[in-house]
Amino acid sequence: MIPKGAHWIRMPRFVGDAIMMHQAAAPLLAAGLPLVAWGPAATVELFEGSPGYVGAWADPAKKPSLLDGAALLRTRRPASLLALAKSLRAPAAAFLARVPRRVGCGDGGASLLLTASLRYWNRDDHSLDRYRDIVGLGYPELGLPAFRPFRPRTESAEAVARARRDQGLDQAPYVVFAIGAAAGAKRLGLELLVDMAYRMLARGLRIVVLGGPGDDVLWGGRLREQVPEVLNLTAQVPWSQSAAWLSGAAAVLANDSGLAHLGAACGVPVVAVFGPTIPRHTAPRGPRVTVLRKEDLGCLECQQWHCPLPDHPCMTQLPADTLWAALEAHLSTPVPEAP
Repeated sequence: MIPKGAHWIRMPRFVGDAIMMHQAAAPLLAAGLPLVAWGPAATVELFEGSPGYVGAWADPAKKPSLLDGAALLRTRRPASLLALAKSLRAPAAAFLARVPRRVGCGDGGASLLLTASLRYWNRDDHSLDRYRDIVGLGYPELGLPAFRPFRPRTESAEAVARARRDQGLDQAPYVVFAIGAAAGAKRLGLELLVDMAYRMLARGLRIVVLGGPGDDVLWGGRLREQVPEVLNLTAQVPWSQSAAWLSGAAAVLANDSGLAHLGAACGVPVVAVFGPTIPRHTAPRGPRVTVLRKEDLGCLECQQWHCPLPDHPCMTQLPADTLWAALEAHLSTPVPEAP
């Protein structure tokens, strides 16, 4: 049962953005304020039962109307709504429901509906820094706390612990290959993944492959065809169990994706390869994150969903030794104990 007087966070469809919003809400978590994740079912499943979250409210299959959202908030009576998604729907619903504190992105007229807001789109810095500034304005009584790693709910952690025992991974160190990509142009080349996999195996490490449905499954299947030793879990576990797998990893190899952001939020070492997207805007943020690019390309940061070049050089031609050196640097350094 979700208590009245909690603080609701409107979560977006993309988990990478949701993780940055969760990270921006760190002052509320550190202060012990009860949080409720509200948004698409697949996204809020990640946060349900996580430390600090007293509930999760999933949207119905059909996108709720503005009046539906207002009725929900009026019934649940939150103390505040943190609406960092760039949409008018949640701020308008909170305004109609008379939520006393409404904090969020003020673009597109949303500032008229919010009690505290800053414009998001007129800045050229990292998304997380923009979100943090909005939270600081809306909750000035709260300070910015030290980093605390994200952890999923107990049931998800226990399910992954059982799976690790079944796979002989309860004692063996493993690395996660996070191959998910909302756009094909962001996906790391298969040859690089295969090369890194064999280097990991030679070092005595196991490999767990995480990703979503669609092309991720195809990519994970191709990787397993060439490296049969990998444990391919693409499209087989929900986000909360992905977080549990990431939390136990020695390192994470990723491209720009929700899994990269989730791994960084879990506090584990992440090596993320960027090409068509812009690291200063969306690089994963965490205590041990390395971002790599093939810096000699003039087409970096093209923001294209499909690469017009036949060999997609930004995601296939990063030197393997450069990528391995970044991974090995993390693997050679003990991971600090989570607080």
